[in-house]
Amino acid sequence: MGQVSKTLRRIEGGYAHWCPGCQEMHKLPDSWTFDGNVNSPSFSPSFKHEGIKRVFVDGKWSGEWVRDSSGNTVPFICHYILTSGVLNFCGDSTHSVAGEAVPVPELPDGLTDGQAEEML
Repeated sequence: MGQVSKTLRRIEGGYAHWCPGCQEMHKLPDSWTFDGNVNSPSFSPSFKHEGIKRVFVDGKWSGEWVRDSSGNTVPFICHYILTSGVLNFCGDSTHSVAGEAVPVPELPDGLTDGQAEEML
C-alpha cells in the first residue's frame, strides 16, 4: 500500500485522495468502478461523504467538533463525481467548492508515503 500517483494513494480496501473542499483525505472503496488510470482517475458512482465537521489543527483532527453559536455540532456533506481527474462537486455539498469542478489536487506535504492512512 502506498502512493500510486501525485494525487492518489492505495490503501486497504480502496484508494484515497485529498479533498480541497473538506481539507482532508477521502477514501474511495474498491467496490466502486475504477478506470485504472491513477494519474487522471475516474470512479463511479458518485461519492457522498456525510458527517459532523471536525476541527483540524496543523492537518490533524483535534478531537473536537465544529459547533454553531448554540453549541450544536455542524453537519457536513461532500458529494462529488470523480471523472478524468476532476472532482465535480454536487450542489448539496456544504463547503466552498459546492457546484464547482476542481482537478484532484496533489497530496499535500505530510500525506505522502507512510503518512496518509492515519488521516482516514
